[in-house]
Amino acid sequence: MMIRYLVFLTLIFTASACKKTPPDGNYCAKVHYQNPENKKQSSYMLIVEVKKNKLIDIHFPEAHYDQTKVKPVTIPEDGKVTAVTNSGRAYKVEMKGPAEKCMKATNSVQCKGKSKDGTRCKRTTDSKDGLCWQHKGQ
Repeated sequence: MMIRYLVFLTLIFTASACKKTPPDGNYCAKVHYQNPENKKQSSYMLIVEVKKNKLIDIHFPEAHYDQTKVKPVTIPEDGKVTAVTNSGRAYKVEMKGPAEKCMKATNSVQCKGKSKDGTRCKRTTDSKDGLCWQHKGQ
């Protein structure tokens, strides 16, 4: 009886240690927001950035009023999480899959601009020139 119990505990420990998390990168997500002032609700299909199983950024369109960073939050297995920006706005996020899913849905592309460190910008844009609000002058 004791041996069965030990085998059972070993199996549970092994299964929990093998939990897979999504690889770092950009993903498509449905982002819900309710304006606290007028209670208006909005939903967007947006690109979100994930690092070490934490949602670290929501790439809003260039005209969106909230361009502040997201406070990192762990993504649970169901892919539904509430993210809060540095400005205090809360967004309910539902992970939907690879970033390409959103880009096809909204005709958005990755910005062609370069960051200060020389890497390509990670924001998306639907602007015809291929540049986000931050890189318009490049």
